[in-house]
Amino acid sequence: MAKAAFYISVLLIGYNYVLYPVLIILLARRCPDAGAALASPDIPPTATLVIAAYNEERVIEAKIKNSLALNYPKDQLHILIVTDGSSDGTPDIVRRYAGQGVRLLHEAARRGKTAALNRAVAATTTDIVIFSDANNMFNENALRELVKHFADPRVGGVCGIKQIYSSPDRESSLGDSLYWRYESAIKQAESRFDSITNADGEIFAIRRSLYKPIDESVINDDAEITFSLVRQGYRVLYERAAASFEHASIRIEDDFYVKVRMVSGGFQTIARHWWFLFPPRQWFTFAFVSHKLLRWLAPELMIVIALTSLWLMEETRFLAVVILQIIFYSLAIAGWRARGQDHVSPLIYVPFYFCAMNLAALLGLYRYIVRTQTTHWRKAER
Repeated sequence: MAKAAFYISVLLIGYNYVLYPVLIILLARRCPDAGAALASPDIPPTATLVIAAYNEERVIEAKIKNSLALNYPKDQLHILIVTDGSSDGTPDIVRRYAGQGVRLLHEAARRGKTAALNRAVAATTTDIVIFSDANNMFNENALRELVKHFADPRVGGVCGIKQIYSSPDRESSLGDSLYWRYESAIKQAESRFDSITNADGEIFAIRRSLYKPIDESVINDDAEITFSLVRQGYRVLYERAAASFEHASIRIEDDFYVKVRMVSGGFQTIARHWWFLFPPRQWFTFAFVSHKLLRWLAPELMIVIALTSLWLMEETRFLAVVILQIIFYSLAIAGWRARGQDHVSPLIYVPFYFCAMNLAALLGLYRYIVRTQTTHWRKAER
């Protein structure tokens, strides 16, 4: 029994981190890249850029200027910023740009990002809605690269690539950068083959007509919108030419709690859509289980591997596994102790970041089970 648990856990972790990415990348190579042949239309559809901004007075002006400078016809693009619950100067800064077509939605109560997005989308009338956050900047042609895909009537949403600025003085910079490169390769392949499993809310365009108001108790709004589009029969694609740039968190603790929230919200998504996901009856559900669910269960599988290998360590092969784990976790501890230094070797930083994010995933499951995770974001210092 212990051996079976060990081998199944090793297989599932290896499948999630290595085999599934290799499988989907190989399958995607056999599919034509429909997006490569698409050209941005001379007159693109009407679009609204919806920016969620809660107490973002430090970055909101830069975000507005970036949005106004995007390569998109001015008479086709609306900019709507929702600042619900903000108690700092964010709403006042937004009001200064009213003469340039920037519209403000603000109410004193803080009801969470999901409620803010529902209110914002209800106030739009354009063909396309693009979601963004206040702390990330788009490349000049991002909107055109996103909306070109809507020439295909089968496409319901398009997500851009998330990129992290290189910042040696920020604890999360290297880990975030490596993680998003890895995720980008998987998403690109999923997009070419069928649909991505989860869009990133920082740069996510959808058909306005397909948006369905989200339950305000939902934690991961971008996942909920992705599921809604797929269940309506539409594809959700990934466009690497549309880029969103942001700084990594200054402290690894902030990244940790973002991961906690995301994983807690991920299990909420599974609970809300379990009948659609299980058993997997289409490619999207198979990909979601392979890419997301197994990733969120990795810490529990790591615990099983540790306990069973210790139980079986009288056998040489399992003793070797125990020794390898001791080395790996020792490197992670060394990485934890070295965080904040100017130059940290990837040899110790990668194990540390991997362990930290899996510990966050474990806490995320716990918070979901005990229902202590709220829809409110813990703001990261950037």
